[in-house]
Amino acid sequence: MQVLTPANEVAPGAHRRGGGRSAAPVIAALLLGGALAGCGTAPPATTPTATTPTATTPGASEAPSSPGPSSCTAWLAAQQRGEGRLYRVDAATSQVRIHVFRAGRLAKVGHNHVIGVERLTGQVFVPTDGIAGAGVELAFRLDDLAIDKPEWRAPLGPEFASTPSASDVAGTRANLLRAVDGERFPVIAMRSTAVAGAFPVLALKLAVTWHGQTRLLDVPVRVVRPAGDAGGSVLRTQGALVLRQSDFGITPFSILGGLLAIQDELTVDVDVAAVPAAACD
Repeated sequence: MQVLTPANEVAPGAHRRGGGRSAAPVIAALLLGGALAGCGTAPPATTPTATTPTATTPGASEAPSSPGPSSCTAWLAAQQRGEGRLYRVDAATSQVRIHVFRAGRLAKVGHNHVIGVERLTGQVFVPTDGIAGAGVELAFRLDDLAIDKPEWRAPLGPEFASTPSASDVAGTRANLLRAVDGERFPVIAMRSTAVAGAFPVLALKLAVTWHGQTRLLDVPVRVVRPAGDAGGSVLRTQGALVLRQSDFGITPFSILGGLLAIQDELTVDVDVAAVPAAACD
């Protein structure tokens, strides 16, 4: 396939292949939000939509422009007083998948994408009784993201059936970082500001900081607490959320007047494993 980009420019999310160019949607980070496009026959040259800050989307809850200081020190002190247990995220057994979806009348020449967080960091605090004081902090770097591993795409069925080449993935990664200004904003951070419900089903008010802006999201999660108090016990938290690129001042990628684009919404599946910790990282 050739690339859906201007004749002399690789659009955000585009990837080069041989003498032509192809566009493969990249998260916009993800990360998770920049621009990803698909592959198809090259159309006439067109200037892609720029990724620029926009006004807060109506309905998006605002929060401070930074997530604030870590709560880990306070959680560690609470653990020492016997008020709960501090857990450290185990990146090797945790899983975060971000799904990016094609859009526009030419969507069929593009393809959907799966982006994985493989170096998740953070901590979780679980009170001894009830939920008062419970909390979670998570973060990952955009340049640590993995893109379109075949084993991630295959279980998702025909809409994710294509297999991007290694060169496609490398190009997508480079353009992702450019699209979301990854050098200036290399980290996506999340921290709970309130917790409701009752174990094992909780409702988190989550402050997500991305692209220099912070938004509050309501995220339902299911928490499996370790049985007993064994030192090696694993805490497991699972949930899902939707990130809208426009909420974070990112314009979703599109070309040809929107004929080929990616959807504003990115869905995120989270499965976090955490182990007891005796210190903050």
